Amino acid sequence: KEAANMKLYLAGFPWEKFPWQKAIVHFTRVLGYVHIDHLDSARAELRIINTIYDTLAAQKDSYKANQVKIQSKTAEAWIRLKEGKKDDALKLMNIAADLEDKTEKSPVTPGEVLPAKELLGDMLLELNRPSEALEAYEDDLKKHPNRFNGLYGAGLSSARLNNLEKAAYYFGQLTNIANSPNSSRPELEKARLFLKKN
Repeated sequence: KEAANMKLYLAGFPWEKFPWQKAIVHFTRVLGYVHIDHLDSARAELRIINTIYDTLAAQKDSYKANQVKIQSKTAEAWIRLKEGKKDDALKLMNIAADLEDKTEKSPVTPGEVLPAKELLGDMLLELNRPSEALEAYEDDLKKHPNRFNGLYGAGLSSARLNNLEKAAYYFGQLTNIANSPNSSRPELEKARLFLKKN
């Protein structure tokens, strides 16, 4: 709900000069709306993302346009998943992940908001395909080491495959990098419980 209702801050800020950055907010919203099953609102956010892509493409800013295109394909994939179009969803999510894999990160930009390969892993887990999900998470962790979501997804996939050694490895890494004893994040609680039992 918080992601779906994320606001653009700084009233009066010239967002039209920063379309790529503005797209990140709409990407956040679309994923939020998808996960709370407000698909009409998700589709509206996707239309905004696509307009931003068109703007960047017209400006011949291919790097930023490509980043927004990855977000667009990802958003469309998750909408298709919630519509029950699983094959379309996976096809689009793989396209997004492949686009991201072929894109070198600009040295003056931050990393991806949510790596497409990680989101592919999430989708595969949601579709109860833990072996493929684990492969996606492990691929992503090579490029984006120590990401909270990637480690958790890899641990969860491994646990679902009954690969307890690998699950313990990823959950152990997760608890090491996010070692705040007072954290009540459900992912950390699950990881700690798994490690205690195994």
